[in-house]
Amino acid sequence: MIVLNPKLCNYSDNMNWAKNITNMEEGSYRTINGNANELIAIGRCIKAGFACSKVEVTNGRYDAVIDPGNSKRLLRVQIKGAGNGSVSFTGGGRSGQQISRTAESRTYKYSKEDCDLILAVDSNNGDCYIIPINDIQSWGTSKSLSKLQDYKENWDLLGNIVESINS
Repeated sequence: MIVLNPKLCNYSDNMNWAKNITNMEEGSYRTINGNANELIAIGRCIKAGFACSKVEVTNGRYDAVIDPGNSKRLLRVQIKGAGNGSVSFTGGGRSGQQISRTAESRTYKYSKEDCDLILAVDSNNGDCYIIPINDIQSWGTSKSLSKLQDYKENWDLLGNIVESINS
């Protein structure tokens, strides 16, 4: 009889992805890492059985859409990278040399007017956190991944959102 160590069965507990091994400039790497997080999230949605597509509008209020099938509308998905151990629930903030430091802040917290859910990707291992937008309304502007364990890899939550708009 083979006895498996449960810790070894969960790939993400033991896997950290290679990052910036080419020593790309930090600002450029941050941009392409965000793009990679979007592609990972979309791929994970598709693997879970949801028709998901990237939205090619820069600085939009959502990054992807899910076609729930029989619904009359698409689900809007805001994808957030979480490489530092927490997820930000804000948009509109940009950094870099090209951004004027004297310009008024355009940062805002996401709401149901912006998107239907936040899909956070742990940039270290690809774990996904499916967070309905209504759940974040009573939270601050960010939350630690350690406090989001009920959302980690909980694809049933996405199924529930799809069901709710199809009924």
